[in-house]
Amino acid sequence: MKYKSYTKKILISFMGILALLAGLNILVDPYSIFKSPSIDKFNKQKPDAARNQRVTKVISFKLEKRPVEAVFLGSSRVNATILEDYYYKITGGKIAKNMGMNALSHDETVKIGENLVKIHPEIKTIYVGLDFFRFLEKNKDNKRAVPISDNKNLTISEFNPVVLSFNTTISSFITIIKNVEYNNTKPSAFNPVENFKTKLGYYGGNYFNAVLAENEIEKLKMFKNNMEKKGYKVYFYLNPTHALDLSLINHLGFYPIYEKWKILLADNFEYIDFNFVNEVTSEKINMNTKYFVEMSHATSVFGKLILDCLILNKNHYGVYTDKKNIKNNLLKQKKALINWESQNPEWEDEIRKVIDNAV
Repeated sequence: MKYKSYTKKILISFMGILALLAGLNILVDPYSIFKSPSIDKFNKQKPDAARNQRVTKVISFKLEKRPVEAVFLGSSRVNATILEDYYYKITGGKIAKNMGMNALSHDETVKIGENLVKIHPEIKTIYVGLDFFRFLEKNKDNKRAVPISDNKNLTISEFNPVVLSFNTTISSFITIIKNVEYNNTKPSAFNPVENFKTKLGYYGGNYFNAVLAENEIEKLKMFKNNMEKKGYKVYFYLNPTHALDLSLINHLGFYPIYEKWKILLADNFEYIDFNFVNEVTSEKINMNTKYFVEMSHATSVFGKLILDCLILNKNHYGVYTDKKNIKNNLLKQKKALINWESQNPEWEDEIRKVIDNAV
């Protein structure tokens, strides 16, 4: 009898601890899933919000009870730029979900898109942001799986990781600690110049030995055709990068491959091109830089321009591109790039350092 009583106490204690941890994780809400109250010095800042995107974004999507008008798919560049609240504002109250995730492959993009419309069949439009590096042979399969089912309801395997997992509990404690520190210390100054230099070195290696994976384009073409047969509109657009990124590709000798990529895309489907040198993508790199965090990731400030163009056709920062105008577009874009390079010799020196160090 004593043994049974002891076992019962252990079991009750264990269940109590689990309930306590679950309650803490829901209250702290480190991934901004449960929309728990935002409390100063406790959980207002969310330093780990993007930590488990492949799990949290799926949960957030399934918890959305309002009709979803549109979804945005793509890499971390989509995640960083597209604001759901701004979409809501400019469309007069329509709902869009940003499902952009770090290092999302085209295979995973297709899988996610096909399952999202089963969860929210009322979706009308799917926007897919495309990146040049993801179409290179060495990068095409650099992916991590997204555990998304076509079940409208949350499964235990989807829900448990954000309620009872060790990672979530750690994120909850990090959130609390960082909120206390945030109120007691002065945040360090953000330095765009250093960020640009760091990412320049990273992408120098990422672009080396670039070989185009043309079959990746066919995957997206099939996805677009299949989804539009089911009644969903699919729009592709090229995520913007800073002129420095395009100049790096040019100095590495792979700009002809970059142009070939754009031509092959246009041969298979029309798209909106945001990735060329203009007054925004060529903004000065200094402490006042606002459109880019670094050369490969635009900010939500640029994201508003993207949405204004895609939804309202309000500006010229995105250029409609098809097989009829692609070659003329490329001539103008190359000219603009060469002009930027001639006006920014200090960054040309930085590019040469990256290339020299990599050889």
